Amino acid sequence: MGLPLLVAAGLVQGCTTMEPPAAPRGPCVVDGRVKMRFAGVKFRARMRPEIEQATNAAMSRVLRPGDAATMDFRADRLNILLDDGGLIDGLRCG
Repeated sequence: MGLPLLVAAGLVQGCTTMEPPAAPRGPCVVDGRVKMRFAGVKFRARMRPEIEQATNAAMSRVLRPGDAATMDFRADRLNILLDDGGLIDGLRCG
């Protein structure tokens, strides 16, 4: 009788230490402030979460000149456009 009670108490305690799920993001928004902040900056992979956060994007993709990309529109996706030198040339939602 005591073992099931201990197991149940452990399960309840385990549930209380979980972090709440992250709030869903989207739609993506690119404003002048964000464009000025990142335009011409050398893109580094570690910057991706910061750029997604600044644009409220749930996800992003990096596109270099000549890269193939699907044409489907996703309101929660950010396109990070790079030039030949790896500098951020533009940010677009979709």
